[in-house]
Amino acid sequence: MNKENKKMAQERRAQQRNKQEKKKKILDFLGLWGPVVLIVAVVVVLIVAIATSGGSDGDGSVYVDDDGNVYEVGDWSEVDDDDDDFGDDDDDDDLTLDMTDGRVVEDGDIVNIDYVGKVDGVAFEGGDTKGRGADLWIGSNEYIDGFEEAIIGHAVGETFDLVVTFPDPYKNNPDLSGKEAVFTTTINGVYD
Repeated sequence: MNKENKKMAQERRAQQRNKQEKKKKILDFLGLWGPVVLIVAVVVVLIVAIATSGGSDGDGSVYVDDDGNVYEVGDWSEVDDDDDDFGDDDDDDDLTLDMTDGRVVEDGDIVNIDYVGKVDGVAFEGGDTKGRGADLWIGSNEYIDGFEEAIIGHAVGETFDLVVTFPDPYKNNPDLSGKEAVFTTTINGVYD
């Protein structure tokens, strides 16, 4: 082998050693910092997901009216703050929950209720306020047919079974379409 070939071979070996050393340094770095970078990336993704999800104060319980509009239980976002149809009060912000036992619910009242819905004796998803209470304007027709009307005449503090039939089709949960449901309902109070 001549001197030139030896020199080229030595340079190639030196380049290969440098590449191997760089590769080893990168792998060592990733071996040490890779899990940290991965954890930070996951945390950042979770923070972004939570921040952009819009959140919800509800428990995920929803209902669908006859027109197919979906509402979250206790969600008053569709109610115009300037709407005076709530009653004689001009300022809806002044409403307070009257929890006096015996007060009878009338058409047009805004009530706070708890309920657990069951079909064939089995509770179903979205049919339970989980003790958090749900506000309902009697006469708004936001719940399935017969639900609001069945509350009229019952009193604060009373627990009773309310029997209704889901519409057919029921877009929110097709498994409930046309089925009879029993909602064990408690009236927590009426807003004044």
